[in-house]
Amino acid sequence: MIEKGKVVCNECYWQGQEEELLKAPNPFDKDEILLGCPICFGVDCFEYICDEKGCTLRRSCGTPSEEGYRHTCYKHKPKK
Repeated sequence: MIEKGKVVCNECYWQGQEEELLKAPNPFDKDEILLGCPICFGVDCFEYICDEKGCTLRRSCGTPSEEGYRHTCYKHKPKK
């Protein structure tokens, strides 16, 4: 099963979906949006993780597949 947009916080290790991240204007550049962790409030401290259900490894490849474009770790790279 595919779970798109999964992220993990590098500060507190919270895991969730990209849309759960906090969003705020950058006070130094009003054209930029900062993304933050909803638990520890760390800013830009997250990484995207594999879209395979239950996997928490960093995504390392992007591959077109029958289910759509996949962002996976090395273990879950679609075969074809």
